[in-house]
Amino acid sequence: MNDSLRGRRVVVVGGGSGIGLAVAARAAGEGAAVVIASRSAGQRHDALVAAIGRDIEAVALDVTSAAQTDAALEEVGGFDHLALCTRPEIAPAPFAETDAEQAKKAFETKFWGPYRLIQKAHRNIAPGGSIVLTTGIAGERIFPNHSTMAVINCATEALCRALAVELAPVRVNAVSPGFVAPKPPAVDAVAQRFPLGRVAAPEEVAAAYVHLMKSPYATGTTLVVDGGARLA
Repeated sequence: MNDSLRGRRVVVVGGGSGIGLAVAARAAGEGAAVVIASRSAGQRHDALVAAIGRDIEAVALDVTSAAQTDAALEEVGGFDHLALCTRPEIAPAPFAETDAEQAKKAFETKFWGPYRLIQKAHRNIAPGGSIVLTTGIAGERIFPNHSTMAVINCATEALCRALAVELAPVRVNAVSPGFVAPKPPAVDAVAQRFPLGRVAAPEEVAAAYVHLMKSPYATGTTLVVDGGARLA
């Protein structure tokens, strides 16, 4: 039973900011050797080290590029745990007004890019290792103007369950965050109705990723960390 990250190698895709950066910092704090892979990671190594407080590896990776994915995996080599924390750029909008091309780009960033990466990366994962995907509360509780994210999140959760079966004994799980700071004042006002009455800090959500990495009998699971948003 391995319940420690000490001496393990953790790759965080999309680890340059937000939840991904918090996951990288949490894993590093628990003794892992951390690799941050993101579009700008290679250019921001010193800034990332300063943000985390420990040395890390930094690799340039745009998951929407098959060529960059191949090059990054070649550079990284073997590892123990993979966290996928990519975030699409898509503004909330009514379904009838959503730009289909923007929706496709969001799918590329959060679903298809990670899908292709996992197809190749799972061979690099050491025995006892795992993959943690990122979904979101919009897949479980429908919010107006978030139809694209609802569909992407539902697809990601289905992929999590399918890969837990197909890639075994590699463990595959997902984290479903609610609203995470910083958020506009309007979202903060909505969050006051949640049982915990606020949005989450990235560090609070990051704890769930590390928990799943360290849980040797958890696979095919989506761990919701939303402050009770789905109940409000």
